[in-house]
Amino acid sequence: MQKTYYYHFNKIDKTFIAMALDFVILVCSGFESPYAWTMFIILALIWGYKNLMKQTAVVITDKGIKIDHSKPLFWKDIKEAEIKVVNLCGKKMEVLSLNPKKGIKYTYSWLQIHNANFGPFPIPLYGLLTSKDEKEIVQIVKKHVKIKT
Repeated sequence: MQKTYYYHFNKIDKTFIAMALDFVILVCSGFESPYAWTMFIILALIWGYKNLMKQTAVVITDKGIKIDHSKPLFWKDIKEAEIKVVNLCGKKMEVLSLNPKKGIKYTYSWLQIHNANFGPFPIPLYGLLTSKDEKEIVQIVKKHVKIKT
């Protein structure tokens, strides 16, 4: 079995609003501002990458789970999972944190090392995935490891 889940971002977000405001600056300058053109192109590329391409969030197989672009974590190497409430930009949000067993040899990415109180293997449960996907992921994880709340 292999099941892939994707992020679902809002199409109208801060990047889109910044792009729209930059377009207004372009119009006001008569489309002659090189700075405004550069910013518009950069913002459009960021928005397009995030919203027009599928962004893999979680890949679950019989052997393990892979979150974002990290290496797969095998089910046998997970001690437990826990649902944590974390502070993100001043908001309380839930993540499903997978806690690896002590002593497993794993090379962490920079982002995994700097995940503050998330732990290195967090799955967002605050709207970056569909609510159906969030529930399904929690149920699949629950089949393989104990979830502490």
